[in-house]
Amino acid sequence: MTPCESPYAARLNHPKRCDQELLARIERIVPIEHKWTKIADRDYPWTQVRDPDRLLMRALSLEDAGTPELDPFWAATWRAAIGLEKFLDRYDLNGHRVLDLGCGSGRSGIGAALRGAIVTMTDLAGAAILVSRYNARFVESHVQCRRLDWTDETLSGDRFKWIIGSDIVYDPKLHPILEPCLRRHLAPGGRVLLSEPQRHTGDRFSKWIRSAGWKLQEHFLSLDDNNRDLRVFELTLQD
Repeated sequence: MTPCESPYAARLNHPKRCDQELLARIERIVPIEHKWTKIADRDYPWTQVRDPDRLLMRALSLEDAGTPELDPFWAATWRAAIGLEKFLDRYDLNGHRVLDLGCGSGRSGIGAALRGAIVTMTDLAGAAILVSRYNARFVESHVQCRRLDWTDETLSGDRFKWIIGSDIVYDPKLHPILEPCLRRHLAPGGRVLLSEPQRHTGDRFSKWIRSAGWKLQEHFLSLDDNNRDLRVFELTLQD
């Protein structure tokens, strides 16, 4: 499929004023580039940070890497996000409410929306919220983007049947903050899907989350890229 044949062509060729204003806000914060990517088995227009490694080095030089609002790690499209989006094919998300934690540029959340879910994509980094909003403009009827601090914030409204997150268990110091956030937002009988690339910190999370009262099933997914399979933690609360 060529861009002109895409179902998104009309809005790409004639962007709404709100699209143009949002894009201008993003460009004032981070350098970006546009491409096409595969999401939910379809070609999808994608905007991402250009050279995220440079953004990370700049943050380190300014000693901003530890500041959540300026955390540059959201800017990369991690394998865990690509894999989690593909993994969603195993479930029927149509019509269900999904919470995406640490959404970054929005790949997993948009993948859920393209499968019919009603998605709330969240991040702590303001730039991530802007980029994910821009990427989600083609599924805007199914998506809202919100800032969420896992430490003490709770989103208003009903809780979520599904919570998803990619590469958000890499830091054991965050586990005691993430776990209560999951409990506050997960609906009774709901499921959590968290993907990560089989780091040793993932092994630690697996043991820790069981001790916190969760049932856990581990799934493994190959991306056919000559790297280790991704691991997806499927969590449910014990009765």
